[in-house]
Amino acid sequence: MLLASNQAVLDSERPWFMGLDLLDEGDGDLLTVPIPEQGWVNTAATHRLYRPWVGERVASTAPETMERVGEALRPSLEL
Repeated sequence: MLLASNQAVLDSERPWFMGLDLLDEGDGDLLTVPIPEQGWVNTAATHRLYRPWVGERVASTAPETMERVGEALRPSLEL
């Protein structure tokens, strides 16, 4: 799971935030973004996550990768 909410939301006490499933391989969708050394995320398939369901951080990704995720999220969320 890739946490895809704003850092301020992740740092807050807010109980819900947004995430994306990590896929083992790309699905060919225009809105799917590679996450180096982790897999792929399809930004059209967002999930609402409840904070108590989320465990410890396993890894992180580079800011450039998160920028690509953000670029793909905007059209998928019609922003």
